[in-house]
Amino acid sequence: MSRSALAVVGLVVLVLTVASFGYGFHRDELYFLAAGDHLAWGYPDQPPVTPLLAWLAESISPGSVWAVRIPATLASAATVLLVALIAREMGASRRGQFLAAVAMAASGYVLVTGHLLLTNTPELCLAALAGWLVARLLRTGDRWLLGPLGVVTGVGLLTKSLFALLVFALLVGVLVAGPRRVLRSWWLLAGVGIAALLWLPNLLWQAGHGWPQIEMMGVLAAEGNLGGRLGFVPFQFLLFGPVLSVVWLAGLVRLLRAPEFRAFGVAYLVMAVLLLVGGGTAYYLADGYPALVAAGAIGVDRWLTSRGRGVLVGVAVTGSAVMNALLGLPIVPAEQLRDTPIVAIYHEAGEQVGWPRLVEQVAAAHRALPEAERARAVVVTTNYGQAGAIRVFGPAHGLPAVFSGHNGWANWAAPPDAAEVVLVVGGRQPPPWTRVCRSLVAAGTVDNGAGLDNDEQGTPIRVCRGMSRPWSQVWPELRRLS
Repeated sequence: MSRSALAVVGLVVLVLTVASFGYGFHRDELYFLAAGDHLAWGYPDQPPVTPLLAWLAESISPGSVWAVRIPATLASAATVLLVALIAREMGASRRGQFLAAVAMAASGYVLVTGHLLLTNTPELCLAALAGWLVARLLRTGDRWLLGPLGVVTGVGLLTKSLFALLVFALLVGVLVAGPRRVLRSWWLLAGVGIAALLWLPNLLWQAGHGWPQIEMMGVLAAEGNLGGRLGFVPFQFLLFGPVLSVVWLAGLVRLLRAPEFRAFGVAYLVMAVLLLVGGGTAYYLADGYPALVAAGAIGVDRWLTSRGRGVLVGVAVTGSAVMNALLGLPIVPAEQLRDTPIVAIYHEAGEQVGWPRLVEQVAAAHRALPEAERARAVVVTTNYGQAGAIRVFGPAHGLPAVFSGHNGWANWAAPPDAAEVVLVVGGRQPPPWTRVCRSLVAAGTVDNGAGLDNDEQGTPIRVCRGMSRPWSQVWPELRRLS
């Protein structure tokens, strides 16, 4: 293994650890922390692994942004290491392994998912691990590797159901491009059995709750995030940045031309076509990139026949890494973000700003209630980020229990029928609250204090008094997946 590649892995750990202290929680991290309070084999919008990681981090240091991001840092560093190992399986020199690690580490996608605890973060690491096992299987023909691959597949499916797409595409790739002999073994059945056994508890949970993740997939496809089908292809070049995209493009061409590892190129194309036809979100294709980057780094290594080319590649990669870091990591102070194009390009940067202030403003509305109402009030939010923020920061302000009808929060609890005074956070359009509250009055507006136009800026806070119907009847109307 290239020592220089290992140095890149160490640098990734250092950079992402430092970045973990920047800004605040992302709305998804707040949701995962809450899900960790309700550990289960599944949720309406995700399998159980990421909430479990959040729970483990919370047990180390409750309320710590840095602790929550430890799993993301380690997973991203492991991803970089695995890409270098894939390159080694494909015949890369030590310099080629180093280039593979650098290209992956400097990519916008790895920096973003490594900075935040998202379902994508452990998923990409597991995809890279699966890619390394498949590359080794194709090179050596050691069919026993199908057993560990079954374990990785099972854990991957417990991390994100979309992992099934990668496994299916790799299977198609091997069947189409070969060598098919690696599948002629009882180890294939063993691997499938292991994966199915690991995935079974999540499938049973989904079946017992009416398969909400299938509904969620339809919702996401209908929302057309990241430009829908029209934005699908252009977004692939944003995942790594225009310069580093040359590496994975070169890798795709190289894989399609190389008989031994052509299965990876076919798998990538299968994933791309299925996602494009099915209306999948653009970044769902990220699992296909570890092998492409590894193969592309070999091509770049062989292209470096002169010092001038080496300088050119060094300058290009450094510039791309700096640009990706500026966009994806909390380098620009939060109060200056509004004066930059960062949030317009990378929306999630803004979703890490303003949560403590939101809770302070909800607390101010709560304190303004008459004392008799404060004692029996509850808080209901329209999205899981708001609810998660109140869960973390609310107790310090004396806020009451918080409820939300958004995604998994809707399953955990509904307000008691005795709750006649409700602080409603969010929902720029009052319905359905106008139908269920006898009185609905404004109590404040969220201001993040940074002048940043994120999703919560300008969110109304209202006081609902007197329910027209019991909560047990109202709650189903407030449940939503998005």
